[in-house]
Amino acid sequence: YVWTMDEVSGHNSEKDAYIAMRGHVYDVTQYLNQKHGVSSFVASKDLMVMYAGLDVNASFPIAVRTACPGLVSQKADPNYSMYLNVADLTALQTFPFTHKVGSMPSSKELKDQGFYVKYVLPTLNLFKKGDVVWDYDWVKSMHKDQGKYWRVINKEVYNLEDYFATIEYPGNTDSKWRFLSNHVENIFDDKGAGSTDITKEWGRIPWTPSEHLANYNCMKNLFYVGKVDDRQSVRCLFTNYMLLAFACVLMTIVLVKFVTALQFGAKNRPTTPSKFVICQVPCYTEDEASLVKTIDSLAALDYDDKHKLMFIICDGNIVGSGNDRSTPRIVLDIL
Repeated sequence: YVWTMDEVSGHNSEKDAYIAMRGHVYDVTQYLNQKHGVSSFVASKDLMVMYAGLDVNASFPIAVRTACPGLVSQKADPNYSMYLNVADLTALQTFPFTHKVGSMPSSKELKDQGFYVKYVLPTLNLFKKGDVVWDYDWVKSMHKDQGKYWRVINKEVYNLEDYFATIEYPGNTDSKWRFLSNHVENIFDDKGAGSTDITKEWGRIPWTPSEHLANYNCMKNLFYVGKVDDRQSVRCLFTNYMLLAFACVLMTIVLVKFVTALQFGAKNRPTTPSKFVICQVPCYTEDEASLVKTIDSLAALDYDDKHKLMFIICDGNIVGSGNDRSTPRIVLDIL
């Protein structure tokens, strides 16, 4: 139950609509047929189909205050309480998370900073299909070759591009934007020199259980993008290999049995038996062809003639239907 983004993109029609959001895949085909939106702006099916096959994270930003309650003060200023920030609306075009609080929400649900947790997730969980997966080599190339903040922790893939873009934004000099632990920043910001899989580095961070949980939950809520695709790994393919091995063993056994059953060379003739046998053939109204076939068959038996005696017993002097002679006459003529 996992899909790559390329696989998700193939489900992009009205009758087969998938979307990806925060590392999970949802089948919204039936959801499209429901009524959506508010009176001032109704979300039509055609409008929603435009997003089929896509990642819709940008359409559902999460308030940092909501995503990271253990790291962000609940009394932070209003702008900071919403998304990763700030300066002006033009930043929104560059960084999906740099979103300033505005007047766009048109319902009490949308104005609720807990909109994603209270309304989005409970609804979409009804349509959840599985997880988004990423090829490890691709994640590694994003890290090593392009210097992106993509990393793997315990086979979970995280993308901290928005976090570092926000803290490095010229207008964001305040330390409040660095809400993650500096240990987390250090293992992610390695300039491409470290390992893409930072599971060991993550495990060596000297923090308390509460700090660990707060940072992990925050990252899972904001920056989780899926899992490592291990469908082609030995662990996942082990059962296939095992079944193939068993099939080969069974086929080998069948082949060996077949070969051993073949008889090569001259056929061994059985030892001629020394016992005497009597072959009795009762007949009544059979025609000549039937009698000839039967008598010839007995005469041709691979048995010593000196030990074989045939009795053809004619049960009465009868002329069978279609015969021109009696049965005893036909037998005498044959003999």
